[in-house]
Amino acid sequence: MMSYPTSHSARALPASYHKRSHCAFCESRDLVSIMDFGDVALAGGFLKEPQFASEEKFPMELYFCQQCSMVQLLDIVDPAVLFKNYFYFSSAISSLREHFGDYATECVSRFLDPEHATVVEIGCNDGILLKPLANQGVHTVIGVDPATNILETINDDRITLVNDFFGSRVAAQIRDSHGKADMIVANNVYAHIPDIRDVTQGVKDLLKDDGVFVFEVHYLGKILGGLQYDMIYHEHLYYYSLIALINHFKRFDMVVFDVKPIPIHAGSMRYHVCHAKSRHAKQISSRVSSLLEQERKAGYDKVETYVGFAQTINQRRDELMSLLSSLRRQGKRVVGYGASGRANTIIQYCGITHDHMEYMIDDAPAKWGYYTPGSHFLIQPNDKLVSDQPDYMLVFAWGYFNEIAAKCHGFLKAGGQMITPLPDIRVTYRPAV
Repeated sequence: MMSYPTSHSARALPASYHKRSHCAFCESRDLVSIMDFGDVALAGGFLKEPQFASEEKFPMELYFCQQCSMVQLLDIVDPAVLFKNYFYFSSAISSLREHFGDYATECVSRFLDPEHATVVEIGCNDGILLKPLANQGVHTVIGVDPATNILETINDDRITLVNDFFGSRVAAQIRDSHGKADMIVANNVYAHIPDIRDVTQGVKDLLKDDGVFVFEVHYLGKILGGLQYDMIYHEHLYYYSLIALINHFKRFDMVVFDVKPIPIHAGSMRYHVCHAKSRHAKQISSRVSSLLEQERKAGYDKVETYVGFAQTINQRRDELMSLLSSLRRQGKRVVGYGASGRANTIIQYCGITHDHMEYMIDDAPAKWGYYTPGSHFLIQPNDKLVSDQPDYMLVFAWGYFNEIAAKCHGFLKAGGQMITPLPDIRVTYRPAV
């Protein structure tokens, strides 16, 4: 264990990268290294063949702060490199569309008077939540996102768009133009932000006295319990426990007043936060104290928990590579499904090469014709499975297993089999019904 992070590599690193020397939340330097992934290409850095030679790789190492219990990366890549031209379109996934429709209904019914409400979303992506909020009659709906290419796909006059990174500066601009917000939402982005204190300050400044900050993020407990190391990549700087979040919001005179486990992304948590003097703070849900007790019993505030996690992950890596090597020796053909950041972490950490797998399938047309970062697997549409009929499909998007199985009816009917890399290595054949 080490108490102070040092430079990961002697080689010259890109100007768009730097390594933080302290905890992003409490500024402590009492940090312990948990897992070192080595130098890896950016998980969302899909590219074309002429770009292979100039592709950059960055150190990636996971740390635990012994002062505030935050699990985090200290390897910071310039957000403009990560998010200005983004490939993740939430609306391409049907289960996400359904999820955010329900999310909008719950938020409006529980917290808002829609005819007079203002809602701001941080990292709105392609409007997957903003549109159902507008459908619910919310008066002012504002989306903030730095990805110009994704915002250009939102064609809805009911939605005001801000093409920028959210922070205290943008919060002040929104407040001056639209007043304070009744609700601020952030979904799968609150873990992406290098200057998390400035963003939290922006939320505090923009939120009305009785306003609510609701955000969803992948839950650390699911990462640990489900061995989901595939959630670790440069975009995801932080891996939140309730213990760490309570410590964080206390510094801003804010409190977590409710939590809600949700199954999306193979295990997320919806946190509800308010000002400490808000009416909501007087009615803190029993779910908060219950989850807090669970986390303390599970040792989420102890470094030994994370050391054991890393050791088990190494075992899973060895099991997966043993299976893929065995299939190769048998002359079997394997392709991947789901060209996501999660896939790229598994591929690069495990060392999956073209000796083990041939190409990648993805449902997002924007990715077709591109190659996966670092490993350079060509991304192709689903119908390639039927015309090519490989023997096995390694399902990197394993959290959507049933949805993928339904889409791959022809592949399975012809005798294809599916491999899941987590939480256990499994080979599954699903006969067509």
